Amino acid sequence: MSAETTPAVLVEGRGIVKTFGGGGLLRRQEPTRAIDGVDLDIRVGEVVALIGESGSGKTTLGKVLLRLTSLDAGTVRFGGADVFRANNATLRKLRREFQMVFQNQSANLHPKMTVREMMDESLRLHRPELDAAGRAAQGSELLSRVGLAARSEQRPASLSGGERRRVGLARILATRPRLIVADEPTSGLDAAIKQQMVDLLKVLKDPDLAYLLISHDLGLVRKISERVLVMLKGRIIEEVPAAELGKAAFHHPYTHKLMRAADLLEDGHGHPAAHGRAGEPAARPYDPADRSGVTSVGCVHAADCQLGARLGILSRCSGERPKPVALGPGHWVACFAAESKEAVG
Repeated sequence: MSAETTPAVLVEGRGIVKTFGGGGLLRRQEPTRAIDGVDLDIRVGEVVALIGESGSGKTTLGKVLLRLTSLDAGTVRFGGADVFRANNATLRKLRREFQMVFQNQSANLHPKMTVREMMDESLRLHRPELDAAGRAAQGSELLSRVGLAARSEQRPASLSGGERRRVGLARILATRPRLIVADEPTSGLDAAIKQQMVDLLKVLKDPDLAYLLISHDLGLVRKISERVLVMLKGRIIEEVPAAELGKAAFHHPYTHKLMRAADLLEDGHGHPAAHGRAGEPAARPYDPADRSGVTSVGCVHAADCQLGARLGILSRCSGERPKPVALGPGHWVACFAAESKEAVG
């Protein structure tokens, strides 16, 4: 894509650090660095997926980008505005332009209001230029877009989990956002409803609307995203085009583990990928939320990396923070093994 046709950067994060815990008389444990020096860009109109196991920092990063939680260091810019230095008036405007779809959407729905009434409330708040007739027309249009026109007089208790998420999405669309952060939008749904949500997200894609899709569902990620960021223990360790997820000649060893667990590794011939190391014992189970031994230096995967052990580079992995290594258009990994011809093939 040429510079003339590359969409502008909508969200720019640089050096983001977020720490929880530590300090105080009753907190003797070390603080947890939930986000550890993250850089990322999200461009206008694109769908970016953020993947990784529970506890890797995905949801916290999404909240930081929308200033739903604080940060300890770094900057976040949205449309050029510094989100954490914005005054109240600017922040109110920004909050109409970026929104988050949470896993527990029911908590955001009023149990005694109908779907139509909730839509009217959202439009009254975010579209003050509309009169009652305008709100009714706009509410009906939005509910039609999410397939709920026939359910407008229902209350949340009468809706399925998938329908409640659609209501939440329609209310978010009422703000005319430029960015939606969707946190596990298909979790807990059965296969048929999950597919409906996938189809809906595809339909709602818009040249002016960007998504950050936080998901464990790697099949969903490959279906609707354009770019994938892989997160582990507070860091983004790989960026890869969604079409190359599981198919690239080399992935970060942790990404490889995720792809193998999801049965998504390919090499074009129905065999394990070149760096699959068939026959090796599986890595020991670990909790990605466990930051014990993790410091600001060294690779966060070093203690579990069989590839690093095989290449004899673990001392380097433990003592230096790896920098991104470009492997192709839109594909990089923060991994010393990517410098090795033996590993990359």
